[in-house]
Amino acid sequence: MTEPIAWARLWPATRPEFNPQLRHGAWYRVLSSGETLVVLEVRGQRVSVRSELLEMRAKLPDRFTVVYRAPGDETPVSGQRDDPGRVYAVCPHSASRLRLRGHPDELDCPECGHHGVIAWWETG
Repeated sequence: MTEPIAWARLWPATRPEFNPQLRHGAWYRVLSSGETLVVLEVRGQRVSVRSELLEMRAKLPDRFTVVYRAPGDETPVSGQRDDPGRVYAVCPHSASRLRLRGHPDELDCPECGHHGVIAWWETG
């Protein structure tokens, strides 16, 4: 794995149709950054994305992102057992989607074991 120069995720208003490889709420390693394009590592592949579509941070956040899926939005797991619902959390470390029941303050990721605060105030 290449050491990231930063971390990036899609801005919440960005529609995923532009690049179906990227998921809302998930943080990706920034491998390089130019004036208009950013190169991300997405599932082991290098993917170029327009910089204005991304929120970038120097360090990987520890907080879980909350994603609010619009009524017409579907995911590959819509209607299946793995479907996290319309409002779900995304682990900052594993990018796993986690169903939210109620309005908890903290969460544990069953995939990677990360424990963190749920950032209800910022969405992905």
